Amino acid sequence: MSVRDLLALFTRLPVGSGSVEGAASSFYLVPLVGLVEGAIVSLVGVAISYLRLQLLAAALMIAAHLAVTGGMHIDGLADYSDVLGSGLRGEGALKVLKDPRRGSFAVVAVVVALLVRFSALYYLAASPVIIMASYISSLEASFIVARLGVEEPYEGMARPFTRSAKLAEQLRLNIIVYVALMAALALFDPVSLVTALSLAAGLLVTLDANSRLGFVNGDVIGTSIELGGLVALVAGALA
Repeated sequence: MSVRDLLALFTRLPVGSGSVEGAASSFYLVPLVGLVEGAIVSLVGVAISYLRLQLLAAALMIAAHLAVTGGMHIDGLADYSDVLGSGLRGEGALKVLKDPRRGSFAVVAVVVALLVRFSALYYLAASPVIIMASYISSLEASFIVARLGVEEPYEGMARPFTRSAKLAEQLRLNIIVYVALMAALALFDPVSLVTALSLAAGLLVTLDANSRLGFVNGDVIGTSIELGGLVALVAGALA
């Protein structure tokens, strides 16, 4: 069990290749992936905001976010936004989800997501603890989706993770890891705890996907991470 497999699948960091099986067996450690991502993005923000260039700091943090994640999560948000925009359910929703073409809802969702993230980071550029907590919580939201979501009816990328997250031992260890990380960050900045609101976003995404599609897949998990991150950042900026 290793964080490296998770980093290989959830990020574009040069950690070598990773296996889906290895990542799934270590899924309880997914908040650590958020810690790594958040540390990299916040480091960029602190370095540039020190020069009192807040706009540039926010822009470069967006670039760092896309570079570290490879845009995977926002791609999932785009795909699922088309499903939401269609208003369809069941087989109709699944056809929209698997359509490689981008609809207007996907474009709007990506633009709005980037604008919201940019705006929040503008105010949080010099608050690395809150930024790191937002990434930790957004990745924890993906665990909630996998834990509560219905398994795919086919062997998709998400299925090993939904199976793993449903194991009692995985849940216990995941709670320990998430709570420990958040408690440690709260010692430096108690406001960082508001980023836990992203967990509610993960729950809502799960409920919708279970009802609309009948299961959760990689796009749904990506949506929970991206949307959860936005909720966490906005909550941190407003707190």
